[in-house]
Amino acid sequence: MRELTAGDAADYLRSSGRLPAGVAVSVRELSGGVSNLVLRVDAEDRPPFVVKQCRERLRVALEWRARLDRIWVEHATLRVLGELLPPGAVPELLFEDRDEYLFAMSCAPDDSETWKTRLLRGDADPAIAAALGGYLATIHSDAPNHPTRDASLADTSLFDELRVDPYYRTTARAHPRLAPQFDALIAAMEPPIERRALVLGDFSPKNILVHSGGLVLLDFECAHLGDPGFDLGFFMSHLALKRIHGVISDEQYRRLADGFLGTYFERLGDRLGSSEDVERRGVAHTAACLLARVDGKSPVEYLDGPGREVARRSALALFAQAPDRWEFLHRVLDSEARVHPR
Repeated sequence: MRELTAGDAADYLRSSGRLPAGVAVSVRELSGGVSNLVLRVDAEDRPPFVVKQCRERLRVALEWRARLDRIWVEHATLRVLGELLPPGAVPELLFEDRDEYLFAMSCAPDDSETWKTRLLRGDADPAIAAALGGYLATIHSDAPNHPTRDASLADTSLFDELRVDPYYRTTARAHPRLAPQFDALIAAMEPPIERRALVLGDFSPKNILVHSGGLVLLDFECAHLGDPGFDLGFFMSHLALKRIHGVISDEQYRRLADGFLGTYFERLGDRLGSSEDVERRGVAHTAACLLARVDGKSPVEYLDGPGREVARRSALALFAQAPDRWEFLHRVLDSEARVHPR
């Protein structure tokens, strides 16, 4: 595989016939990811587009490698979501190069910024959270049986490699007394086939772009058929972390959580089994993901030492009290925020 850079991507695009030989091209690397090279390409007389190429070694402090073919999981997921979601909600696929482990997609609007960026400056719009709840419910319930779904999405090995092992098993080694709870969560992540959702595995504010015309969802290399509770816990742990960090208030956190969860469960109904069971699993995964973002292989970068300790204590309290409803989870987090303020 030829590993592209911003400096030689234009030559690749010309030599592979993706762009004419004489066209003027500028390329710059986009920031934010740890597992892929992402390049924005601006060529004259055509809309800008993005080239995404997989990298084997992830850019984190600990040694972490992953299979290159995960990029085709993302490609397959984009194809399904492009059919399911409103126009523009995910990038449009343009071309692929299987030998070079890359594909190209449409570029988000120029006024886009990540929802993470907005949250970190205290801009916590519950309407965005509610819209995301609706999107995720549609993905979870409708994608598994969609005619464009690729058979590769039934494979959970990449999810294990990119999420279960670095997040859950690594964290369990740091907290041996919690190993049985983590083992039980892992074992339950392959529910009966009729209750499996298309789980994105990385549904977080950094992978959601906000612009004047709406939202764009990104990054799907962890997607698989599995437990919808993981996506709920992964997402909710990010909201809790922003609250712990102090960039959103307790009231803002509640409005975001209520908007997201209310729309999600209203749209989902009982199509993946009882909503109470999905809720219970989502709450359990929130505790696990919260602890994993402190003591797993990919700790959240914006918390300082005291913030990490509050997050750790909050997660351990959730494990100890084992709430099975969102309201009980919120109360535990409220209690920990009062006992261990920043």
